Amino acid sequence: MQHHPLTIGSKTNIPQSTAARLVKSFLDRHGHGLDDLLRRFPDITGPAFRSAIERHLARGETKAGLAISLEEACDTLLALRDEDFRALPVDAGKRVNVDAGLRWYAARFHDLAKAARDM
Repeated sequence: MQHHPLTIGSKTNIPQSTAARLVKSFLDRHGHGLDDLLRRFPDITGPAFRSAIERHLARGETKAGLAISLEEACDTLLALRDEDFRALPVDAGKRVNVDAGLRWYAARFHDLAKAARDM
């Protein structure tokens, strides 16, 4: 395991990589659920959606770039609320609230974008 020194932000007194760690942790915990949700929309694939965000987690990327990526993800999810989705076989006989799922993920990405800007 390679260790990297922490760089503390002069204005925030918070480690500068904190926003990226929060996003990575969120995607590690909830990325598969996001993939499952997005499978209902044929024009968007969950892994591609996530990789667009994960590209901004690379060492050396700016917090502003990460925040913009998260804001775009939020906007994309909210725009999907107006799109038709296709039910999956696992949805049969269940009440599926796709709209609530889209809003939940959009809210989390909005929160993470704010954290990235503020840290």
